[in-house]
Amino acid sequence: MSSYIPLPIDIEPVDIEQDAFDYIAAQVPGWSPSPGNLEAWLIEALAQTAGELRAIAAIVPDTIFAYYGASILGFAQYDAVPATAITTWTAKDGAGYTVPAGTVIALTPAASTDAYAFQLVSDLVFAPGTTVVSGVETQALEAGAAASDLTGTVAVIDQVVYISSVTLDAATYGGVDEEADDQYLSRLSTYLTLLAPRPIIPADFAKLVTSEIEGVARATAIDLYQPGPPPATGVPRCCTVAVCDSNGNACSSTVKANALALLQSAREVNFLVYVIDPTSNPIDVTFHVQCFPGYSNSDVAARVTQAIDAFLNPATWGLPPYGDTSGQSWINTTVCRYLELAQAVSNVAGVAYIETLTQCAHGGSLGTADVALTGAAPLTKPSTITGTADPA
Repeated sequence: MSSYIPLPIDIEPVDIEQDAFDYIAAQVPGWSPSPGNLEAWLIEALAQTAGELRAIAAIVPDTIFAYYGASILGFAQYDAVPATAITTWTAKDGAGYTVPAGTVIALTPAASTDAYAFQLVSDLVFAPGTTVVSGVETQALEAGAAASDLTGTVAVIDQVVYISSVTLDAATYGGVDEEADDQYLSRLSTYLTLLAPRPIIPADFAKLVTSEIEGVARATAIDLYQPGPPPATGVPRCCTVAVCDSNGNACSSTVKANALALLQSAREVNFLVYVIDPTSNPIDVTFHVQCFPGYSNSDVAARVTQAIDAFLNPATWGLPPYGDTSGQSWINTTVCRYLELAQAVSNVAGVAYIETLTQCAHGGSLGTADVALTGAAPLTKPSTITGTADPA
């Protein structure tokens, strides 16, 4: 059983005072603290303040660790549980009544003046002709162990005039206090010893290799795809991961072998995993844009070319424009969309509007249609980019 070890921080003012007195005595031979001296008062006052600050600092690591367990791992601290009381209710007559859920009763233990409030868990129905109902469940309003193991007298707090009495069938039970912080932290420490990186959904496979394998800058997972030969889709319990380096190029055979070995060791039993290269898709683009007044035609044309190069850059293809500041994300994008390319061109400073814009796979027929990319995990690459800019 692993236990949590809190950070040792001395928070007792008297110990802090003594440390200060010992330090001064070491620096000034023959000096000893006197309760009436100003320096002793100052040290005592400062020790009180330092003790309070150290007490706050001492709980910070515990709080961070507990937050990590609850929010990141989903390993929650046990909440307090309310006690249960099983009761018998007696109506004044057999006319038939319904006592609504939430009706409150008070249990006063024998030889005690303290009362514990309980409430009906669900509606209590007296059928016509019935005056006594036993085995009725009520629950303590305040969670915790204090309301457990109690017997005593019961009184109805809410105004229910047709109820003549309520009694306990047995001692109350089931109340549990909230888990103490030190118990939770020790339980969390034990739980962490059981954790191992294990990919579950396709995205997990990609995250595992990018976080663990040196040389893999980006990765994307293709669910149910088997590269073959021949390639197949819809293969149960199969996941293929495409990897690339920071420039969008294929990784070395050693890097891919390391990635595959990691996935093989971490996968669930009977899962199939593969590691493949991305497919490079060179794209040709031509453009003719009109410039706003005051802009250099040649400068705008050069910056439009740079924008197209950036749009088609394999190092960032498939990177979403939100959330990821590390640049590792790779959404497997299999179409080079004409309107997205046009947006990249329109966003260039100085471009008034696009006169013409065409694209195609390298060597194909230029046009304004989207370009379907080839390969299971395609990356674009700027190929022949030509264009001009004229004043509007």
